[in-house]
Amino acid sequence: MPALITHQLSFQLDSGEWLFRHLNLSLTKGISGFVGRNGAGKSVLMSLLLGRLEPAEGDIQRDGNIGHYSQLPSHLIDSDITIADFLGITDTLTASRAIAQGSTDPRYFNIIGDDWDIESQTEKQLTALGIQTHVDTRCRTLSGGQLALLQLHRLFSAEHDILLLDEPTNHLDAKGRQWLIEQLSCFEGIALVVSHDRTLLRHVDGIYQLTGLGLRYFSGNYEVFFSQTSLESSALDRQISQLKSEKKNIEKQAQINREKAQQRAAKGNRTLKSGSQPKILMDAKKDGAERSVSASNTNQQNQMKRNNGKLQSLEELKEKRKPQAMHLPVLTRGKNQTLVHVEGFTLPFGEQILLNFTVNQHDRCYLKGPNGCGKSTLLTTILKGYSPLPGEVRRNVSAVYLDQHFGLLDANVSMISSLMSHCEGLQESDARTLLAGIGFRRDTVYRQVSHLSGGEKMKLSMLMVSHTQHAQLLLLDEPDNHLDIEAKHVLAAALNAYKGAFILVSHDEDFVADVSVNKILHMYTD
Repeated sequence: MPALITHQLSFQLDSGEWLFRHLNLSLTKGISGFVGRNGAGKSVLMSLLLGRLEPAEGDIQRDGNIGHYSQLPSHLIDSDITIADFLGITDTLTASRAIAQGSTDPRYFNIIGDDWDIESQTEKQLTALGIQTHVDTRCRTLSGGQLALLQLHRLFSAEHDILLLDEPTNHLDAKGRQWLIEQLSCFEGIALVVSHDRTLLRHVDGIYQLTGLGLRYFSGNYEVFFSQTSLESSALDRQISQLKSEKKNIEKQAQINREKAQQRAAKGNRTLKSGSQPKILMDAKKDGAERSVSASNTNQQNQMKRNNGKLQSLEELKEKRKPQAMHLPVLTRGKNQTLVHVEGFTLPFGEQILLNFTVNQHDRCYLKGPNGCGKSTLLTTILKGYSPLPGEVRRNVSAVYLDQHFGLLDANVSMISSLMSHCEGLQESDARTLLAGIGFRRDTVYRQVSHLSGGEKMKLSMLMVSHTQHAQLLLLDEPDNHLDIEAKHVLAAALNAYKGAFILVSHDEDFVADVSVNKILHMYTD
């Protein structure tokens, strides 16, 4: 029976810092989601489960054949490998084509076996995935979503007992995401899915959440998880508010007790001076009052100590859950000029639709279309400001492009150096403020880009493009990819507050709904 179980699993970074400690995870059935903030260690835990990293402490029990999908840009992007090569059918195709040309070599017949229609069947499967091309096409010519679907198709076609999927919906359009949900629902083994896609998480049996406090399991889908964590967050706020109120009451009572003690002491001094009562009696009363005050002070100090301890503990917990913030520049609204003019533009692939549209100063555009229709090509053409293809593409202002694969980043440079070198004129204090907003404070700003998670790289890239000097148009190619759910809310809020123009590509319907766009550009016909 397949199973994947960890016991007291811990991982330590090269710096000596513990990324996480004593994690217990038990996968024995069903589909489980896996969520957590960017940088919490989700991908590291996946590497530990796969045996690619060794834990500092703890052990892992693996029973069954494990298949894995990585969120990192595929090696297929930079290679000459064909779809047939990747799917492992090249030899069969070669044999089939040789026989079709008249060869009677027995070796070819042995290679083919029963797979006489391998080419037509494979291309039929590709078409069902939305990859309308032939098997000899080089993988690097496919879009990010098509590459993702191709890799997932091969994974589900293999005989795996356990699947570990690291953000599989990144780059997938609505049709591809639905295909993935259907594949998971039919999968008879065990699956752990790292995802920030709320639609996908609504179809899981349970959710693991990784935080600085450890690993927790929630039985049920995303709606159950969100409801429970929201209740816990509200309860935490109420506890902190109650403790703060209690602290004020203790301080107020202490002040009242001090004033009463001072009044009693003053009255005793007056009585002693008047000589109306024997000195020995007055001294005894004074000693008793001082002992009573001392006991009261000790009790109040203990109350305050307990209160402060609880309050500090809860505020530290709240700090760990504290929402991040992405600060985009404040721009001065100018006249409503035309920033981009596209007329009669046609891409040489996809549905080859004639594109005609303009983007003005105050436009917040959503560029919508399926995988492979040419959205990224259109954005890069706008960035160039001219079209090598039929039609006219004219850009009248400076623009900056955020691509899907972190093309702006140098893996060997620190975060703060990346931000300051790209954003001319940005002061170090301002750079630190921006990085603090996305969760990096003090010396963590010197962390190398190569050590960042996918979501952290995307947040850094977003700061870089949005603070590029004089840029009046943002071209955002799936900026929500890799971001955790909270970070998606943060980015949506930042874009809503942003006064400049942008063209946004995204396949996350929940994220798009959170962003206040005022123009939709269709790359296909409904």
